[in-house]
Amino acid sequence: MKKSIFLLIVVLVLALSLTGCATTVTVEVERPAELDLNGAKSVGILPFQAKSTSAMGGVSQAVIDVMEYLGMHDWYYDQDDEDRRQLTHLLTTTLQEGLVNSKYLDLVDSTTVSNAISLGKKPRCDVYLTGAITKFETSIESVIRERNYAQGRMMITYYYRHLYVELMYQIVDTATNRVISIKTIPVEKDSYEHEEIEAVESVYDMGRKPFMEIAETIMRQIQPYTVKKTLSLLSDSMDDPDMAYADEMVKAGNIEFACQKYEEIYVRRGYLEAGYNAALLREALGDLEGAIELMQEICDVFHDSRAIRALSDLESELASAKKLEHQNEIRKN
Repeated sequence: MKKSIFLLIVVLVLALSLTGCATTVTVEVERPAELDLNGAKSVGILPFQAKSTSAMGGVSQAVIDVMEYLGMHDWYYDQDDEDRRQLTHLLTTTLQEGLVNSKYLDLVDSTTVSNAISLGKKPRCDVYLTGAITKFETSIESVIRERNYAQGRMMITYYYRHLYVELMYQIVDTATNRVISIKTIPVEKDSYEHEEIEAVESVYDMGRKPFMEIAETIMRQIQPYTVKKTLSLLSDSMDDPDMAYADEMVKAGNIEFACQKYEEIYVRRGYLEAGYNAALLREALGDLEGAIELMQEICDVFHDSRAIRALSDLESELASAKKLEHQNEIRKN
């Protein structure tokens, strides 16, 4: 394949650093979407739904008594309902905002999609995503801990929130009404402990980060995404001045020149490190096939475990690049 294809949309980031004695090169690599959406060009994100209030199961009577004394009993239900709605709204809007400027998928208005579905018509999008909180359990718990103070040892009651949520979502092909993917993601957390029950974190505060992570997971499923990858070069065990010079060129960001230099050293002197580093720099420059060819040679000659692992990684990168290329091709058709 052409070398340009295997830039993997790999963009060199001139963020070069030292990790111990090993020089590293950081690259940005574009990964294919994790799901096959059959060449979908447009998507609708329907609002995620929140489940109705669950009972205050699992809350000790002692905690309930404290909450009633403080006038927090009704607030407990009302606030949890509101926090749950905020979490589903956060997830919906995060996905929509992430797709507004997508170069892969056009975002279709959710109201338009919902109306078409309710009328039994095909929505004006290729796929749509819908989901809901299917299980929701939260309780404020208490624990008694012994603490040492200047006055002596005291037994202190601490309060914390336990949260368990199950979020289900599915992606549907509008042409066939086939469910492409359905997944349930559990979230379970305990908050920090507090001496004051009013200080216990809300459902929203506890759930915000996990729900943002869920949004990122979903985005990676439906469209290509970029990750940063660090390539660690091998240190020179020969104290060769030419190897040191090539290493300095890498640190200076002159990757192409450094790659050529390592290749020359490998051809002339047969250093494992030179060939290995040249192969990784070929990867950084987007020449995956060339990188695999050279790393395979290193494996055949030296039977080095590091080279064997690097070769496996390179082959995975090539498979990923081909999948990305295929997704882009069918999306254009």
